[in-house]
Amino acid sequence: MKLAEALRRLGLVVFALFLFILALELLKKGAGGIVPILRGLDVSGIPGSVGFGWLMACIVLSGSPVAAISLTLLASRTLTTPEAFAMIGGSRLGASFVVLVIGLLDDLRSRRTEKRSAYIGVAALVSTAIVYVPAMAVGLVALDHGAYAGLRIEGRELASFVAAVYGPITGAVAAALPRFVVFVAGVLCLLGAFKVFDGVLPDLQKGDGPVSLAGSVIYRPWVMFLIGAGVTSLTMSVSVSLSLLVPLAAKGYVRRENVCPYILGANITTFIDTLFAGALVGHPDAVRIVAILMSSVTLFSLPIVFLVPHLFERTVDRVARLATGSTRSLVVFVVVLFLVPALLIAW
Repeated sequence: MKLAEALRRLGLVVFALFLFILALELLKKGAGGIVPILRGLDVSGIPGSVGFGWLMACIVLSGSPVAAISLTLLASRTLTTPEAFAMIGGSRLGASFVVLVIGLLDDLRSRRTEKRSAYIGVAALVSTAIVYVPAMAVGLVALDHGAYAGLRIEGRELASFVAAVYGPITGAVAAALPRFVVFVAGVLCLLGAFKVFDGVLPDLQKGDGPVSLAGSVIYRPWVMFLIGAGVTSLTMSVSVSLSLLVPLAAKGYVRRENVCPYILGANITTFIDTLFAGALVGHPDAVRIVAILMSSVTLFSLPIVFLVPHLFERTVDRVARLATGSTRSLVVFVVVLFLVPALLIAW
């Protein structure tokens, strides 16, 4: 009976993960209809490119497609090399917005007064900004000084596992339904995935379950850093890997103090699919700018994880608690999240 129960739970977890990723893909398909409008905006310069990439990633609920678009704009000479670099960096600043959206949905669904899941989204956005802003500045200097000059990656057309599995499904749905309906279907699918997760995962906030016994190992910052990097490498999507934190943190599988190392690891390996895209667009600087940004983010992330993880966590926690302390403060945070890139575009 124990084996049968374990297999049942495993099957439900696999099904929940399938629904979860399908929901994210449907949300991206549904929100993608406004991308041509945004691309038609007159954006120039490094600040405007950062703001444009940031805003697009927030609206389409993913950073990877925006990064890929920036590479195609580079290849078509619509963007200069520094502008494409800036747009990719901006796309990563807005990529975690989907985690905040999912967290808010989970809090509303569970009728929580404490915004436990929204906290994860704010923490992801703040952690990313603290690392990426200086990393982008260093990367632009390295780009100007010819770092990784001549770097190339040759290869055939490569598709991520998620695109290979879900592409036919989401493509058929998007072809048959209006984009708004596709978006709604993604929301419903997301709520269904959370419901399945609720029925399978034991609540570790109560301290029971075998995972709680491994806390001395799995909760070490460098372990969570490697887990975040590994999960993102497998899913080829930081939106997926960071969004998984929402149900896991709500159930107690991931404690708040260990969210930041996971996010930092995920924010490095999220460039893998962008590197592949850079190899395909045919521009000599495409792979180079991705490699520079990936290296500069790693340069700032490793000292945090291995030298000052608790100081970094306390800083992010302070901001995240302040932003999720009330509905009013959360609204202010979201307004600022959209206002800053809008001001950068208008610069």
